[in-house]
Amino acid sequence: MSLRSLLLLAGCLALTTSHAQKKVLSYPFEFEKSFLARGDYDTYFLDDLSNNTFSLVLKDNKKVEYVLLDQNFKVISKISSDKDASAFSIKNLKDCTGGTTNGHQYHFIYPEASTAYIMETADFDAKTVSHKKLIDIPKEEKPLAAFSDNNVFYAFTTNDKAGTLTVSMVNGAGELTQKSLSFPVPEEASRHRRKLSEYLGGLKVIKGGEYPDLSNAVKSVKLFTQPNNFMLLINDGDNPADIVSLSLPDLTLQEKKIDYATLIPKDEKGKVYISSFLKGDRLYSLVLNKKSIRIVINEVGSGAQLGKIEISDDAGLDMFADGPMTERRYGKRTDAKDISDVKKLIREFTRGTEGLMVTENKAGQLILTVGTYDLIPLSTGGSSGGYVGGWQQGSMPVTPNIVNHGATVSSVSVWNPTMYYRPGTPGYTTTSARYYNTTFFKILLDPKSFKNVRGRVPVSVPDQIKDYMEGVDSKAKATNQFSIGKNQYYGYYDKDLHYYVVEQIRIIQ
Repeated sequence: MSLRSLLLLAGCLALTTSHAQKKVLSYPFEFEKSFLARGDYDTYFLDDLSNNTFSLVLKDNKKVEYVLLDQNFKVISKISSDKDASAFSIKNLKDCTGGTTNGHQYHFIYPEASTAYIMETADFDAKTVSHKKLIDIPKEEKPLAAFSDNNVFYAFTTNDKAGTLTVSMVNGAGELTQKSLSFPVPEEASRHRRKLSEYLGGLKVIKGGEYPDLSNAVKSVKLFTQPNNFMLLINDGDNPADIVSLSLPDLTLQEKKIDYATLIPKDEKGKVYISSFLKGDRLYSLVLNKKSIRIVINEVGSGAQLGKIEISDDAGLDMFADGPMTERRYGKRTDAKDISDVKKLIREFTRGTEGLMVTENKAGQLILTVGTYDLIPLSTGGSSGGYVGGWQQGSMPVTPNIVNHGATVSSVSVWNPTMYYRPGTPGYTTTSARYYNTTFFKILLDPKSFKNVRGRVPVSVPDQIKDYMEGVDSKAKATNQFSIGKNQYYGYYDKDLHYYVVEQIRIIQ
């Protein structure tokens, strides 16, 4: 049994034996539905880091309840409302995609299909709830992403004709500002990425302080949030990595490129795949061809190469701290097999969507997780569509996206939930994201010399959360997985007790 399998087994046993002691909230709320109607149950989460408080919105077919709680899960205030008097009366309202707070005022923001954003404000001091249209998206603009970070809500849209990226920002007081930025597409961009909406299409947000996951890291367009700036990272085949910095709050744009020409012979141009990951002022890149796996570390500011690792034969297997292995996850069922041959490892890599991510262990050593991540399409049998993995989901027949090693280009303009980041539901916790194939290995590096070192590699926090969630009733309604400080929690409706329950997830570091 592999190290990963042993650690997962130990973690599952620990979670099972301590399950009864982790409940932190039991809030009385009975989810109801209208006669012969589908149960429209859901709950939304929004926290206020400055006040150590958070809010839950619980809704069903008839009513909505807004609850304010402190960090100890004690109820501070609550507001009850009829659903028809709330924002949920709007026909095309979608899941909450973020929000901001101002004292005991909580501003929840919801997309209205792909044409607008609605803001609903719950004032827990005045005991009032109100909503209004906040942002109208012009017909010529295409939604790119929407999320909240550091108590600011951001909505990104692109205009192909004007070649602009528009950023809409909502502050803690619920006030809107907007800025359009000229964003030329590089001349060397691939044929299917000549428009701005294509060049930035499939963008995934990786928030500072949150745990990354391969499901996001394999994407070719990533946005890394930091307190003072956003860093857009675009990989396009074996072209130079395009790093665009957006300063906050003025959104001044600066561009930097990291070229890999010295690593790619002329006869291999167009045949090499590159995927990169930002951590601090360091760019970590996977450079893959059919002969070798190379990992290159560059300093973003100067472009200087700080380290390089090459795996081209079986001798390279000695440097792995975990793996290499293949794993197929189908909900609760996991099938893992070790790989003992570098040639087979490279073959598996070239068959999937490859990427890498960087985290740290307790000793401060860098953990490089390098691998593939490909979602398994699920057949839902309903009208919501059976495609997963960044493909469009809608009630109409759609054509799957054009997929080019993590780059997704939408071929149909319908509601795309992968563009929106619902607070309390990380992407790796969705049902479809727990059905995937992966081939990966992990390497430990010294953070200064970037040399291979020995050390302990824990099971990633996202993997532990996935395993925990598989142990909860699969029919649980209105689920949320969120963090408060360093603690991880999971909320769901207990239909037998008519309570909304929140449990703390025990994380093994």
